[in-house]
Amino acid sequence: MEVIIGTYEEFLLGYKLVINEKASFVQSFADKSHAGPLKCVAVHGNFVATGATDDRIFLYDMRSRKQTNIILSHEGTINALAFTPDSSHLLSGGDDGRMIATRQNTWATEGNWKAHKGLAVNQISCHPSGKLALSLGADRVLCTWNLVKGRVAYRTNLKSRSTLGTQPDCLTWSPTGDYFTLCGFRAAEIWSIKSADVLVSRKTKEKPICVCWVADELCLVGLESGKILWLEVTEEEGEENEKEHFTEAHDTRVKVMAFHKDTLITISSSGEMKAWQVNINQKNLKPMCTTNIGCRPTCLSILDLTQFGGAFVLKNNDTKEDKQQVNIVPKKAVKPPERGVVTIEYEEDAQDEPEQESSENDTDSSEASSSQVQEKTRKRKGNVDKKSQSQTKKNQSKQKGPPLSKNQKNNKNK
Repeated sequence: MEVIIGTYEEFLLGYKLVINEKASFVQSFADKSHAGPLKCVAVHGNFVATGATDDRIFLYDMRSRKQTNIILSHEGTINALAFTPDSSHLLSGGDDGRMIATRQNTWATEGNWKAHKGLAVNQISCHPSGKLALSLGADRVLCTWNLVKGRVAYRTNLKSRSTLGTQPDCLTWSPTGDYFTLCGFRAAEIWSIKSADVLVSRKTKEKPICVCWVADELCLVGLESGKILWLEVTEEEGEENEKEHFTEAHDTRVKVMAFHKDTLITISSSGEMKAWQVNINQKNLKPMCTTNIGCRPTCLSILDLTQFGGAFVLKNNDTKEDKQQVNIVPKKAVKPPERGVVTIEYEEDAQDEPEQESSENDTDSSEASSSQVQEKTRKRKGNVDKKSQSQTKKNQSKQKGPPLSKNQKNNKNK
């Protein structure tokens, strides 16, 4: 599998989990396309969608490892993204108060609603059946959407829920779609879709930051203290409901979590990323490996690489083959680069050199230069003679005056 991470530093990071004798993280890519911190990321099939504070949604085809589209339908920060399970649409919500449905094949807008009276849409979660969706807005109203008809089925006002505080968070569906979670300032709740009411409510000493389902009736809650709370769906009233199971995960708050098969990925606010092997029966997390991404995470999702075949999956012997290839390449001696010599000539030196050269070559070129000078003087004399002759003719014509008429000639003869 490949871990897809969005960060405050505007980076979209990818890490592959390699399981050899010891598990390890290998960074696969780092992309900086957004012009602001990333707020959300959604993965479905071979597509990855990211939203940020720059009002844009970027789409990546992970099969070709290229950016394919940019969606500019929002006029505010993109807060939530969710693909429908049938890969038909991408749901997005932002600070502009819009919830938009974009068709996946053409990436054209097919639905545009003011979901929460024009206030910001903070979270969107799509039901596993693809027929329903939940949206949570700044108006503290939970909207249930009928995606078949494209309208709100009913609204639930959360202002009366004092445990959720002023900013309800962590809206996620269970794998079967029978339950969903909501978290407040010091409480984590599991709601039932059948009764449309709270089924389990747990008060916590620390603020819940993120929620991740690991089974049909079991979820994990990441807390601000760095612990992970095991929260299980139980309909029976009794002492078992009051039992709390915690796991020490990080030194700082658990910012994001994601679960795939039997592996849990957690990242703290300091950038520490860990992989855990989940034991659901014993409610235990076994650490597999850890690394630091060097950035502050904001969102997390997991891409299943098995859908692409063996070309994209890192095998157990990949790291060994890479090391052998590096060792096989012969090292060539590197020659120092050739250096050019720059000479600076001053005016005095430039004048002296031609004088010396001319003195040495005077004997060789004296005859040629004298003959050339004689030819030039002859030509000049010839031109001067021609000019003098033409000038005398002009003067003579001026002295003669204008031509005489017949009467003037007769009088002159007389």
